[in-house]
Amino acid sequence: MKIEIVTILFVAIIFTGCNKEKFFDGPDFFQDDIESYSILSDLLLPNDQYWSFTQLTRAENNITIDTTKVHSGNKSLKFVAKKSDNDGASKSSIAKQNMAFWDGETVRMSAWYFIEGTNALDWLFLMDLEEQAAIGAGPGMRLALVDNKLRVEYKFNEKDITQQTGQEIDFPRNQWVQVVWEVTLSQKNKGAVRLWQNGQLIIDSKNNRTLPKDILYFQQGTKGMYSSCEIGITANSKDNNLTIWVDDIKFEKLN
Repeated sequence: MKIEIVTILFVAIIFTGCNKEKFFDGPDFFQDDIESYSILSDLLLPNDQYWSFTQLTRAENNITIDTTKVHSGNKSLKFVAKKSDNDGASKSSIAKQNMAFWDGETVRMSAWYFIEGTNALDWLFLMDLEEQAAIGAGPGMRLALVDNKLRVEYKFNEKDITQQTGQEIDFPRNQWVQVVWEVTLSQKNKGAVRLWQNGQLIIDSKNNRTLPKDILYFQQGTKGMYSSCEIGITANSKDNNLTIWVDDIKFEKLN
């Protein structure tokens, strides 16, 4: 009973006594060229000074600082992941949490990717934008590679946003590719999604719901914002093992 009362009071305080954007405040800009690190632990300092955490869901999966393939400078992040299977998604990724991108704002995520090999990789996920929760992350959006073409997939009940039929562009392999993803955030159908691949606009979609709707603050994805940016192999396909490199990463608010 006491716990229920405390919970009700906490929710009431948030709704009536606080500006939620102040209560859940965080940075809206982060940039990393990977040049300042020697080992993975250098990225994971306390208090989200750089990155917040990694996801490595198989013993063979790993993330390393690499010097053999770089887009600029001398270093990049190398991600290795076994293929996913019936035991669940195979992940090799890194996330920046406790950021703050709010309804009405436009967030841009950009990075350079090098995907090794030419094997099939259907439903490979490369970049996630989410609302973090106490455990894991709440509903959000992510970039998927399907039939070797990028699309935007929702983790809540909305239809995937794909490239225009008949004008789809393959994702180049074994070379550096710039991916720039912009999302205008809206809990109503007033959002927008734009996606560039090597400077070419491949998705330009308007009148989208890009945020999950409110339920209660302590449930997932409920504050009218996103606060977690994840990059790397955020979930591998079930087709093949994979190695990729990522460099020159930036998360930012545009307006």
